[in-house]
Amino acid sequence: MNVENVKKVVKDVPYMSLAQARHMTGFMKEHRLKDVLELGFYQGVSSCYIAGAAKEMGGRLTTIDLPAARNRSPNITELLDACGLTDTVDVYFELHGFNWRMMKMLEDGKGPRFDLVYLDGGHTWEVTGFAFLLADRLLRAGGWVILDDIDWSYATSTKFKDDPETARKFTEDYRATRQVRKVFELLIQQHPEYGDFRIEKNWAYAHKLAASPWARRAAEARTATRDFIRRILPGAARSD
Repeated sequence: MNVENVKKVVKDVPYMSLAQARHMTGFMKEHRLKDVLELGFYQGVSSCYIAGAAKEMGGRLTTIDLPAARNRSPNITELLDACGLTDTVDVYFELHGFNWRMMKMLEDGKGPRFDLVYLDGGHTWEVTGFAFLLADRLLRAGGWVILDDIDWSYATSTKFKDDPETARKFTEDYRATRQVRKVFELLIQQHPEYGDFRIEKNWAYAHKLAASPWARRAAEARTATRDFIRRILPGAARSD
């Protein structure tokens, strides 16, 4: 299902605009990003656009949000069904958030499985920062990370302007800090395996390089260790 057909179904349900959808799906097709992890889906509009492109390339979307997302009208289940994309998406309503679900993915031992991580939830240093560290373990070499709401802060959030009592629980510095941007600048841009950084409008992009210096050194160290064990213990370390 192409972008225009999805738009006819989702209409003006928030939050991904038609222009953003065209850009996202075009980016996916340009870089062959067919298996996608979406962290935060709200009502599922972005999920429908991403799933349409993933299906076209023979891939899948895995998307995670809180159980409260079930109560939105329309919700993600209804929109995916209306778009005919239910069979292309694994939807998780996770009580403890997407970081908990990613822990489960790491536990299953299947290793990296996504070509793109689209992070559009949490927004705080604690949630977004840890989410990146987990998602990195699930992202294939050559994949991409896209962070939405790069300049979000409590001070500029409409939600917290309408809820001043909650906002006042935090220090002024915490409220004013653009926390998603801090994750991008301090964790992603300084990560030795990432490059091709850029910010366009409200999205920040990072490319997980296929052969970073850090990855090569780590692989070389593993090989050297195995060779050493084989020399001192004949018959040992035969399985990779």
